[in-house]
Amino acid sequence: MGFENGKREKKEKIHFIGVGGIGMSAQAMHEHFTGKEVSGSDPYSSERTQYLRSLGIKVYDKHEETNVEGVDEVVMTPAIPKDNPEYVAAIKNNIKITMRIDHFRRILEPFKGFAVTGTDGKSTTTSMLANSLINLGADPYVFLGALHNKLEHGNYRKGSEETKVVVYELDESQPGFEQFCPDYLIITNIREDHLENYRDLEHYYSCFETLIKNSKFVVTFADEGKYKGHATFGLYSGDFKMVERKQEGFRQIVTIITPWGEKKLFLPVPGYHNALNALAVVTLLSSVGYNIDDVLNSFHDFTLPGRRFNVSYDNPSRKLTIVDDYAHTAEEVEVLLKTAKEVYPDRKVVVIFQPHRYTRLKREAERFSKVLQLADEIYVTEVYGAFESKNGASARKIVESIPKAIFVEQLDELKNLKFEDGAVYMFVGAGDIYNVSQEIIKVLSVQ
Repeated sequence: MGFENGKREKKEKIHFIGVGGIGMSAQAMHEHFTGKEVSGSDPYSSERTQYLRSLGIKVYDKHEETNVEGVDEVVMTPAIPKDNPEYVAAIKNNIKITMRIDHFRRILEPFKGFAVTGTDGKSTTTSMLANSLINLGADPYVFLGALHNKLEHGNYRKGSEETKVVVYELDESQPGFEQFCPDYLIITNIREDHLENYRDLEHYYSCFETLIKNSKFVVTFADEGKYKGHATFGLYSGDFKMVERKQEGFRQIVTIITPWGEKKLFLPVPGYHNALNALAVVTLLSSVGYNIDDVLNSFHDFTLPGRRFNVSYDNPSRKLTIVDDYAHTAEEVEVLLKTAKEVYPDRKVVVIFQPHRYTRLKREAERFSKVLQLADEIYVTEVYGAFESKNGASARKIVESIPKAIFVEQLDELKNLKFEDGAVYMFVGAGDIYNVSQEIIKVLSVQ
């Protein structure tokens, strides 16, 4: 802290409405560590709000006008209603108001940016990219849309001011992501999700096209064929191509064809989708100057981020396992269940799926019904709405065409499940089903 004319300089004060969100909390931590006086509000207590408090950040559990007294700037998302007391107070007192996405772009301006976007696999690919760059000595700042044990603050890492490198997950669910200008960009894939937030399909794809034009070096998924980047990866085509994959429990050995010939990638996490995620990272880093063998070796200690095939409970004597996963699109559920069958080939796989968003349910109900049948036993809960209007929709629609599937109207009913020996229970979804699995695990752990 400096002094001017014998007086202590005033710290800039910044307040985040909805600070417990995974993106907002990372941005709040960044501002905290750069010396600003940070506060936030969130009526929903979470692991993130508790962690922010542990850092000394003031977090209010109610939205009140007094929370923004003396504040220089308020950061918020479009989801905050215009009658929110803090927003109203900011308007009344002429406090600068910044949308989260604009604030994030401002944070990123001084850095050399490595971004990851796409419909599926963003968090895992971003965490892989961060893990590799850390191991390669780049010492990056990291903003992640999940929690990862490689990052000292879970979804945020403070990097080096000398290297000025940042790795960040770029959410494509809302228009505005196309305004970012990363130096290096991975697009994992592009499917027609979150269309309710766009004018139409043409608008959705035009945003990706703009982002590609704004980026200096782009890696794309060749098999998809929508856009050709400066370098490409794939199963069937691309500059970097996966030609063989051998799963050994949680570990897999991936054979890839590269511009430097055939290479082996030893990946300590399961699933062909994760092999593709890793291949995207290999493609980018080796294409922009890192030695490919060093890049391949940089995966040696990689672990998946939270709620990505997370084995939350495992009792070897009973062969009883509980896995938590964030999968919420039909494609993600499909690859998750296929991975479970690979990792546990001799075990019964039980899926407990909580659909996420009514708009997605309406769009993908038939597809969900199909892919869930990869499991041996199926439970489907009511939808986690994520603030969307129900409009008469119900997850009952998914189970109607699935023989023996069971609809669970209230999450508490899951606590009555009988957990069989020799079975793997997959708690799947992006909503609050994770809280139920954790309560069940507490009971099982003392039995």
